[in-house]
This record gives sequence, C-alpha cells and structure tokens, in this order.
Amino acid sequence: MKKVSLLMCLALAGVSATAQESGVSAEAGRKATFARNGFWDNWFVGAGAGASAYFGPSDQHASFLDRLTVNPQLFVGKWYNPYLGARLAAQGGKLHMFSGNEAQNMYSRTYFNVHADVMFNATNYFCKYNESRVYNFIPTVGVGWAHGDWNDKLLKKKGPDAVTFNASLLNTFRITERLSFYAEVGGALITNDFDKSPKGSKRWNGILTGAAGLTLKVGKVGFSEAVLMDQGLINDLNGQINALKAENDRLRNIKPAPAPAPAPCPPAPAPAPVTTVGAPNVVFFRIGSAVIDNNQAISIYNTAEYLKANPNAKVKIVAYADKQTGTAAFNMKLSEKRAKVVAKALIEKYGISSDRVSTEWKGSTEQPYKENAWNRVAIFFAE
Repeated sequence: MKKVSLLMCLALAGVSATAQESGVSAEAGRKATFARNGFWDNWFVGAGAGASAYFGPSDQHASFLDRLTVNPQLFVGKWYNPYLGARLAAQGGKLHMFSGNEAQNMYSRTYFNVHADVMFNATNYFCKYNESRVYNFIPTVGVGWAHGDWNDKLLKKKGPDAVTFNASLLNTFRITERLSFYAEVGGALITNDFDKSPKGSKRWNGILTGAAGLTLKVGKVGFSEAVLMDQGLINDLNGQINALKAENDRLRNIKPAPAPAPAPCPPAPAPAPVTTVGAPNVVFFRIGSAVIDNNQAISIYNTAEYLKANPNAKVKIVAYADKQTGTAAFNMKLSEKRAKVVAKALIEKYGISSDRVSTEWKGSTEQPYKENAWNRVAIFFAE
C-alpha cells in the first residue's frame, strides 16, 4: 500500500499544470503554453512624436520633404500572451497636400486617425519568450477611421471622413522592467478621396507615418509558462499503480497459513546503513529538459531538511537521461545539466554548503528504472 500511495502522489503531481518562473519560457513562444493572463495584467501606454506624409493624386509631384509634418502619437493596449496583443492608437495634426499639375499649390489641413490594431511580437513567437530581452520586433495591422477638417476647425465643422487600413513595424528597446523606447514606421490606406479630389478620381490614397517615443507597462508584468508533466511519465505511473493494485488484491485473497510455533528470538541485527535519502527524493524531468518543474521541488526541499537535521551528512546527486531519446553524447550533457541544476537549487535556495553536495551524471549509459520515462531523473544518495 505504501508503494501505491507513493505512485499515486507522483501521478497526481504529474497531471497538474505548473507555472514556471514568470518572464521566461523554456522553449519558443509558439511551442509554449502560458498560464492564464488576468484582465488587469500586461497593459501598456505609449506616447511619442513623429512625422506624416500624404500621398494623393497630385502629391507625387511635390518634394517628399515638403510633404512631411510633425504629429504626436498616443496609444494604449494589452498583451494577451507574450506574442499576441491589441492596442488603440491615435495620431494626427497637420497634413500638407498639393494641387496643380506641378504641385504648385500647397494646403495645410488638420486631421486625425484613430485605429485598433492587432500586435504580433515576432521575437517572442519564433524565439524563447524573455521579458528581459532588450529588443523586440512587432508588426501590427488594424482598421480605423480618419477625419479631416479643411477649415481648420476640428470637429466643429464636418469634413471628409474615411475608413483606414493601418499597418506598421514597431521596434521596442527595453530600458527598465516597465519602460521601453519605441521606433515605429507604418502607414494608412484611405478608402475615399480624403483630399477632396474632383469626382471620378477616387483612388487608394495614403498616409505614411513614423514615430518614436516611450511605452510604459501598467499592472502585473510578464507571463508564466504552464508546463505539463511528460505524458509518457504519467502513463508509466498509472501502469505501475494499476499493477500494484492488482497485486494487492491478489495478496488480500490469499488465506494465511497457520502460524508456526514461536522460535526463540535471535539477537537484533545491527541496522543497515542508509544509502538513500528516501524513495520520494528524486527529481523527474520532462523529455529533453533540465528545468525543474514546481511539482518536483518538494524533493529538493526534503533533502535540504534532511541535511539540516544531520549536520555531518553529505549528499550525492546522480542524474540520468532515458536511452530512447537523443544520442549518447547529448544524453550525457543533458544529465550533467540536470545534476548541476538540482545541486544549484539545493545550495543557493536552501543554503546547503557546497562542500556537502557532490554531483555525478551518467547520461543513458545506466538506467535505474525499467520504465524508460522514469530515467529522466536526478536521484539523491546520502553519504
């Protein structure tokens, strides 16, 4: 029954999802699963200044520098996971437009464009998510609305309105945990003759924009990767539980033989030396990983408590890799990482002196368990 209880505890621990340290992921964002993001988590606001240039039927004849105007930019948004977010952005001010065959007439017009964008952090999607990364590349795409007032009386006299299709390339550079510098270049396609061209000359006009400024993260910052224990390990644990249950049922149905006459009690033998800290004190790993799952940390804690209660005791950590995964060289290196990461946690997190902790790694040259998935493990041995 003790064996069944132990295996059931391990199986229950395995099926639960655990959250890794916030702000990082063990693999590329597109392959990782992240814990649920609360409504008030990972919001951001941004403000900056930039330039706009209008592209209409007559503007192609004007100098590009003559078209440029300085415009402010504001936005607010939220990240739903490390690589997908949304924002509401606004940019506006003056636009320079031109008329005439040689663009000899220039007009200054007031406008603003409000748009909702989907944001895609390509860096976090294709690479491992890292909240401390200095640079992120973020394309955006969205739809919006533009309003112009040719009499410079914004919102007081109706001017032309237009639906816009917006896109941009956003580049962010981390300054602190919450503050970043951004540089963005993009534009908007406008669905009607926003510059009030003569009838019959409607076309896809556009506004080229660029901006730079600062973004501030609001609320809780960062995401936690939700890691599921390896399914092969769970299946092996369940198989062991079922086999032990069947053995218990068989033994329960066997009638005990009559007890023999009592014999004189022999002298009590000397206690056998303890060679292991205990059966639960093993750390299982996911396939190909040297990251300690939260539901395995209890074994390290128990070992630390054992060492604190026995000041003269030492412990050896022996790590392995399963032979059905990877090459021998890869497995040897992987088991080395597993042994060292467990030793590091024991020393740095629980304050165990390093001279009481030794490590050894055997790759897949030895397999301590019959079940293949169980051999992705580091085992504690008392010395």
